[in-house]
Amino acid sequence: MSEIPLDRYGRIVAGENEGYLVHVHFDAEVTGRYYVYLVDDLESPSDGGDYWAKDREELTNLVRLMEWRVEWLEEECHSS
Repeated sequence: MSEIPLDRYGRIVAGENEGYLVHVHFDAEVTGRYYVYLVDDLESPSDGGDYWAKDREELTNLVRLMEWRVEWLEEECHSS
């Protein structure tokens, strides 16, 4: 995955957590780190999780390690 958009939903179509939705938030003001949120459904979530990365390189490595292929949606996330 070349581009990892911030604060936008994407569906994981291959790799670990296939079928889950993901969004990445950069917490510039408090921690300076990237938070990666996972959820099984936006309307009625029953499962999910999160990861964090200290910088863009670590974020890219996380996505590579998880073997995620993500189809990014137009819908933006307005809160974390």
